[in-house]
Amino acid sequence: MRKIVSFLMVVGVLTTAIAAEDKKEMETHVELSYANTAGNTESQDAAGNIKSNLPFYKNDIRFVGNILYSENTSYDKNGDFEDNLRTKNRWDTELNYDYNFNETIAFNYIAGAKGDEFSTFIYQIYTGPGAIYTPFATETQELKFQGNVLYMWDKVREDTAATPVEPKYLHRYSGYQLSLDYVYNFTKTSKFTQYLMYRSEFEDSTNYFGKSKTALESKMSDIFSLGVSYTVDYTHNKAKDVRSRMDRVFLASLIADF
Repeated sequence: MRKIVSFLMVVGVLTTAIAAEDKKEMETHVELSYANTAGNTESQDAAGNIKSNLPFYKNDIRFVGNILYSENTSYDKNGDFEDNLRTKNRWDTELNYDYNFNETIAFNYIAGAKGDEFSTFIYQIYTGPGAIYTPFATETQELKFQGNVLYMWDKVREDTAATPVEPKYLHRYSGYQLSLDYVYNFTKTSKFTQYLMYRSEFEDSTNYFGKSKTALESKMSDIFSLGVSYTVDYTHNKAKDVRSRMDRVFLASLIADF
C-alpha cells in the first residue's frame, strides 16, 4: 500500500518538475490550513490540498492530493503530560491522464487511493478507464462530467453493517465512479467551485461512497488567495465501531496558484 501511495506522490512531483520548463502551461493550486491551540487546551489541526495540471499536445496529466490531520494533547490532574491523541488522520490522492479528442470529449484513465485511520477502510485503491464530457468552458463558467469503470481494492478494518466478514480482509471488486466539476468566476478576482463524486460497486449497490466540496475563493494578488470550503465525505457501509457514515469539514485556507 505504501509503495502505491508513494508512486502516486512521486508522479505528482515529477509532473511538477517536468513542467518547470514551461511555467505558462503548468497550473498548480495549493491550499493550506493550520491551527495551533496552547494553554488549558492544546491541539494541532492541519489540512492541505494540491492540484497540478500539465497539458501537452492533446494530453493532460492531472494530480490531486488531500490531507487532514488533528491531534490533541491531554494532561493528568497534576498537570503532567499524559498522551497525544489523534482525532483525524485522513488522506486521498488521484492521478488522471486525459487524451482530448476535441474541446468537448476526452478519454481518461484514473488511479486513486484513500486512507483514513478512523473509518471502516484502512485504505482503498481504484483504477480504470473512462471519459470526460465538457458541455461548456468559457471565461466565466466551466462544467465537466467524468465517468470511469473501475477495479477496486478495499482493505476493511472490521465487519461492515451490510455483510459480516473477517476483520481486516481485502475486498476486490469492480465498480464505477461519476463526478462533476463546476467553476463560476463571478468577478475577475472571485470564484465559486463545486465538486461532486459518487463511487459504487456493480454487484453490491449498498457499497457506495460520495463526496462534495463547495468552495469560494478571492484573490489577494496574482499568486495568493483566501478561500473557504465545506467538504462532505460519505461512506454507506460502516464498521460497527465507526460512529457516523458522514464526515464534514469546514476550512478557511491560504491558497497559492502558480
